[in-house]
Amino acid sequence: MSPERALVTGGAGCIGSALVERLLARGHQVSVLDNLSSGTEAHLAACAGHPRFAFVHGDLLDLELVDALVADVETVYHLAANPDVKLSPDDPTDRDLQQNVLGTYHVLESMRRHGVRRLAFASTSAVYGLNTGQPIPEDHPLRPISLYGASKAGAEALIGAFHHLFGLDAWIFRFANIVGPRVRRYGRTVVGDFIDKLQKDPGRLTILGDGRQAKSYLLVDECLDAMLCAMDRAPAGMQIFNLGCEDALPVRRIADLVVEALGLSQVQYALTGGDGGWPGDVPRFRLDVTRIGQLGWRARFSSEEAVRQSIAALVAGAACRS
Repeated sequence: MSPERALVTGGAGCIGSALVERLLARGHQVSVLDNLSSGTEAHLAACAGHPRFAFVHGDLLDLELVDALVADVETVYHLAANPDVKLSPDDPTDRDLQQNVLGTYHVLESMRRHGVRRLAFASTSAVYGLNTGQPIPEDHPLRPISLYGASKAGAEALIGAFHHLFGLDAWIFRFANIVGPRVRRYGRTVVGDFIDKLQKDPGRLTILGDGRQAKSYLLVDECLDAMLCAMDRAPAGMQIFNLGCEDALPVRRIADLVVEALGLSQVQYALTGGDGGWPGDVPRFRLDVTRIGQLGWRARFSSEEAVRQSIAALVAGAACRS
């Protein structure tokens, strides 16, 4: 692909910041828009001062700001969203609607106004909801059971409408659980949650649910490999791809891996019970990745190997900070 001007929303997050580095390495000019609600400028430290990089601290709900940034680009990589699948009792129920749906609309409307045709969108496996048949293909009905999943499905529907009405070219990526060294630990992933809990109490680990939840995990670098492969090789139009491994990893096995990495023994597991870990949790999913595989991409690491690498990076990072 020839060099382009790109905007990465959510570019200070764990996936977005790694994507920014990839795009700069490809010779692109890259602007980042991020409100830093979950990302951090520290993730972009390697990009600071780069002549083809600019960071803007702002929110997708600011339509004028979004419009001004989109006006000067050729491709938008839309990764910004409220990342929390869990809904706490005190959380506003419109948070996903505002950040994920309305924010996406602002991106799409700005692209329409300025004739920007190329969009990459970070969606999620949570759009599928509960499924007894595994693996799940891209044409499976969307039946989300969380507000997060519903908002992503709504954003996908908006993208489909803009594609049909205004000729937008879109690549929609439904991610498995993404893990890696920049994934924020606290409250973001089961890996970080377990490390945090065990560092506070090495003898006991509370595991949400029955421990049999089994999901697919994918490293950040492999996720980016798949995204860029699809955008390089898949035709224009509207393309939807599952991104993940071909397997799934049980939560209890993740607990064992974290205990092993921390050098602990005789840890008592306290299971809270229930099929899912929280209301809206999809306890089991494995994605059908045949479609992305037809373009020549396949995950090099299994879910367990990806989680092992993530654990090692997070434990090493925690040791460096102590």
